[in-house]
Amino acid sequence: MSVALLRHLAPELLLLVGACAALFTGRLPGAGRTTAWIGAGVAAAAGVAALLVPAGGTALGGMLAFEGTALFGRAAVGALTAVWCIWLAGRGMPGEPRSVAVAQALLSAGGAMLLAAAADLVTFFLAAELSTMPAYVLMGYRRRDAAALEGALKYFLLSMLTGLVTLYGLSLLFGASGTSLYAEIDLSRAGMLGIVGAVMAVSGVFAKLSAAPFHFWAPDAYAGAPAASVAFVSTVPKVAGTVALVRLAAVLVPQSAGLGAVFAIAAAASMLLGNLAAYPQSDLRRLMAYSGIAHSGYLLLGIAAGATAAGVTVLYAVAYAVPSMAVMLLAAEEGSTLGDLSGLVTRRPWAAWALAAWLLSLVGVPPLWGFFGKLYLFSTAYGAGQVALVVLALAMSAVSAGYYFRVLRPAFLAPAAAEREPAARSWESAIALRACALATLALGAFGGPLLALLGAPAG
Repeated sequence: MSVALLRHLAPELLLLVGACAALFTGRLPGAGRTTAWIGAGVAAAAGVAALLVPAGGTALGGMLAFEGTALFGRAAVGALTAVWCIWLAGRGMPGEPRSVAVAQALLSAGGAMLLAAAADLVTFFLAAELSTMPAYVLMGYRRRDAAALEGALKYFLLSMLTGLVTLYGLSLLFGASGTSLYAEIDLSRAGMLGIVGAVMAVSGVFAKLSAAPFHFWAPDAYAGAPAASVAFVSTVPKVAGTVALVRLAAVLVPQSAGLGAVFAIAAAASMLLGNLAAYPQSDLRRLMAYSGIAHSGYLLLGIAAGATAAGVTVLYAVAYAVPSMAVMLLAAEEGSTLGDLSGLVTRRPWAAWALAAWLLSLVGVPPLWGFFGKLYLFSTAYGAGQVALVVLALAMSAVSAGYYFRVLRPAFLAPAAAEREPAARSWESAIALRACALATLALGAFGGPLLALLGAPAG
């Protein structure tokens, strides 16, 4: 392995070594917390190493590309994984070892980083599977919980099915175009076979992003799985999947107007179904599952807008992932029904106000990060001619305020249950949640520099 290739793949190698180390250190008595901290350190180091890769470089003969969106996506994967591991160090997963969860998360993050840099059909598929397979284990991590196993089984079966659809589509695309490198794919020469392959390939990715019409696994899987697992699985792979889909669409959509229509229809369906179905939910995990479907619609809106919206789409993916991970981590501590949040403002005032910031950011209220993410995304999509979809996105954002405020109502207006025991203190959990709150509050101010890194104009 050359020095240049070693430098490009340093983040993935760090995560692989960290995952192997987590499996062995977990055998030591009382090592769960230490293992989680090691995982957090490795993930943070991988995120920093990802930023040190020269922008615009390639590796493995062009199979991996490291432009601005890849660098930002890989760094975000490292940071989110580090925050998740820090929280796990303090809270753990009752009845289950932390070391295996850390190893699975690091392996999934390694696949996600590779996926964010994929510029080749083969690399794209292998990295997507490497990122997803450890997630199956995390979703069914409570081995004695029938609901968790049922949700994990649904996630596994649908992911395998859609993975095969993706593989079949990529095979058709390769056979029709005669190359696996994105930069050399020519749909005009590939004909109808290439277009069918492209549609099948992106349809399979829709399922991994829980976008309509392949979304139906998400609510059951999220409701059955441990909230801590959902916090990771619903955010880290989605960020990497968005980066990968943005890059693949930037090649395919300009060559096929029909493919652009597929993204636009999926965006509209995801926004409508996700937001309207989230409103009556009383379980926070199901509510966030439908919320995730809706936000996948916003991301697909950016992809439908074309290459000019690539940077803002990736920025919004991270702006969505940070508060979503935080909300699910808080649900892992407090409980997943809306009633479990009753009196949160009197029991844990800072957590209640942080929850308000996270949810308002998801709505898109200024001056939070989510507001700037939506502002950049919607304005760029409007400029690209997606007027109807932008109007729908604005309307659905207003609808989302209704169900997010349903979460805040018990937290601020309902009295705490008298028999409820206060949550045990954990300084690791406090660090993780406050890091998410700080990012949600402050990073919106750095939208311009972040977009410069992503190679996109600042709106």
